[in-house]
Amino acid sequence: MFDSMEAHLGQLSLAVRKLSMIGAALKIRKDPGVDPRIYRLITNSFKSMLGKDVEALDEQEVSTLVTLIHMSFAEAGELLRDPARPAEWHVVDPALLQTQGQASRQVFQRILALSADRPLLQKTFQGRFLDVGTGVAGIALEAARCCPSLLVEGVDVWEPALVLARRNVEDSSYFDRIKIKHLDVTELAEDPIYTLVWLPTMFMKRTVVEAALDRIAVASRKDAYLVAARYTVPADPEAADFVALRTLRSGGEPIAQSEMEHMLRVRGFIDIESDVSPLATFTLGRRS
Repeated sequence: MFDSMEAHLGQLSLAVRKLSMIGAALKIRKDPGVDPRIYRLITNSFKSMLGKDVEALDEQEVSTLVTLIHMSFAEAGELLRDPARPAEWHVVDPALLQTQGQASRQVFQRILALSADRPLLQKTFQGRFLDVGTGVAGIALEAARCCPSLLVEGVDVWEPALVLARRNVEDSSYFDRIKIKHLDVTELAEDPIYTLVWLPTMFMKRTVVEAALDRIAVASRKDAYLVAARYTVPADPEAADFVALRTLRSGGEPIAQSEMEHMLRVRGFIDIESDVSPLATFTLGRRS
């Protein structure tokens, strides 16, 4: 019994090393200072595993993949170091927070892609964007970069992240269009000023999600879009367990797609639809 367990762990360990090899190939791509022998071994391994030369990737593809790999190792390492910590958001390491913020920039890229065939969603980029749970302001900065007419407000209650968010915004070219606030989303002012709202429900208890949606509904303008996200639950049982654990350790609670849609509908959102990716499912709704 132990021998089979050891063999299985050996396979999993090899998978971890393969992922690190892919990340290494991405990071040394086009680096003339790397020992040619090491460079060949790493990049040839990349091609063998993925069927593509690492040099053929563009900068955006490389950045996205490196960030995802860093996130995988960071999350796995944090779980291994402290598996018994409470079911709440408790990340204080600046490097990990910044890595997560870098990864989160892909959120706004995905919203942009969704807007391509949704004119009313595209129209929201001319107004005011509320980035709930802004963290280190990764999404806020990407929104400001991509949409020159968009005003951005990032709100959060996690001060270790907000310290970094303020610094990141101050060091950017968009500091005049981004405001970072220490504010609980359930205490939003009841003024209808937002045209686009991002709500990552995977970091919130169900009661907080309900209260947040109440406030967002009254703080959103007519035709404003809400994009509510939750981690996608895969069909594989082992992968599904990991997603459930990720949600709990992020401070959230699992919410079914049908529940999420109902929560939006009863608060006056229409044109409700979902967009599924391997990592996160977006539920979109427009304020009637």
